[in-house]
Amino acid sequence: MRCNHVITIHLSITLLLLSSLISSVMAQNIPLVNTYSNNICGLSIDYPAKWIVREFNQKYKSGPSTLFVMAEIRPNTPDGFRNVVELEAEEISVYQDRSLKGIGEFMEYYLSQSNVSIKESIRKDIQNTPAYQIIYERLTPNGNVLKTQEVYIPTEYSLYIIRYDTTGSNYYDKYITHFRDMIQTLQVDGRKC
Repeated sequence: MRCNHVITIHLSITLLLLSSLISSVMAQNIPLVNTYSNNICGLSIDYPAKWIVREFNQKYKSGPSTLFVMAEIRPNTPDGFRNVVELEAEEISVYQDRSLKGIGEFMEYYLSQSNVSIKESIRKDIQNTPAYQIIYERLTPNGNVLKTQEVYIPTEYSLYIIRYDTTGSNYYDKYITHFRDMIQTLQVDGRKC
């Protein structure tokens, strides 16, 4: 009898792990069939078929800087609001050091002043365009860990900011492969928004 319980438990765990692996592999093979284009800021990015776009095209003034919020793209699922890709551009002229290294160092400093824990801060290329990526976590008052990945692309007139934001660490892994695939399709032309 005890042997049957052990076999049943082992089989259940094996099936659970196999199911998790299959859904993880399937999530990584989602084609990016739609393209979001913003002609105001000169940006385009591909995204999965069952995702939705909410376009804003709004300017927000903050001190000497102007932030242009283009859109957010997210899964069209009941929990899709927990995983959002945000597309923004900011006037780069407000930054003292507009180099990729300078932008990266400024963003690290700014984020560290916001009480976040930086997990990764690296230079990378996207479509042969230099970019900077920062992954960080922040703790909410109720104890949830929120994980975010931001990619910065400085150009002559604009700093493009592409952010994958989640409402809990358990949601970050759910769509991070989609975000990484989306980032690799990103194209910017550097125009002023």
